[in-house]
Amino acid sequence: MNTEEAKARAKAQIHVIETVYGIRITNSEEVIAAIIEKTRDENTILTLCTALNSWVSMNAGLTGEIAIPLDLVNGFMMRIK
Repeated sequence: MNTEEAKARAKAQIHVIETVYGIRITNSEEVIAAIIEKTRDENTILTLCTALNSWVSMNAGLTGEIAIPLDLVNGFMMRIK
């Protein structure tokens, strides 16, 4: 998958997370960049975003906004690969 396709895939997955929980991920562009910097594999992007979804479900507050720590993205990626 090329860079643009990977970016679109990661963006779509992040959008799904936002939609499901009715939140806005305030650093979504940074998260997407961190993801595609490390992988362009469709299955790895899906696996990573599934892990992020679980994290968001446990950490989303009542404000309607959340920032995903980039260290978390990197840590999940290390475990996945």
